[in-house]
Amino acid sequence: MTADVLQTGAAGSGTAAHARGHVQADSGTEAPWFTVRTARSDEFDRVGEVTYLGFGHGGPGATQPDPERLALLRGAAARAEVGDLLVAVDPAGRILGTASLLRADSALVRQSRGGEAELRLLAVLPEARRRGIGEALMIEAIERARAWGAPALVLDTGPANERSQRLYHRLGFDRLPERETIPASRGGYLAVFRFELGG
Repeated sequence: MTADVLQTGAAGSGTAAHARGHVQADSGTEAPWFTVRTARSDEFDRVGEVTYLGFGHGGPGATQPDPERLALLRGAAARAEVGDLLVAVDPAGRILGTASLLRADSALVRQSRGGEAELRLLAVLPEARRRGIGEALMIEAIERARAWGAPALVLDTGPANERSQRLYHRLGFDRLPERETIPASRGGYLAVFRFELGG
């Protein structure tokens, strides 16, 4: 089984500026270069492709997911039906990254308990990493889960994915070792993180 939150390599402080998809321009002024929003239905196929590529399956010699996993990665429309399919897009409308915010009653959740919203399939195109996209998607997911009235947002990731885990801690997530029961594809168990929303 593969971790659902990809190593994003996102940098930044988790400020509102990052949440809005802004970066600091060379001139010292804040300039938008990507926006986080809900995906449109005509973008679902591309969102599935970005998810597939973001999880490292598109390069030469890349390992390929099993059929069930492939259907999940490509199935953006199904994820949109049971939650909020987020995308980060540049000014030209090119999709750079995506994340699926799922409601607690969705059949696609695997860590959610007690009404928690769940974040799955956070993926950023390889060429767009280390520019704050993954972090901005997460911040938007937190705010939308809070607006739903969910008590918390939960996610999982690979146990050795230290870069992403540092990001989650920086954003205020707590790790829950007592809930780590799902085997990871490379050994150990998927690491579970939870953000308290106070809902």
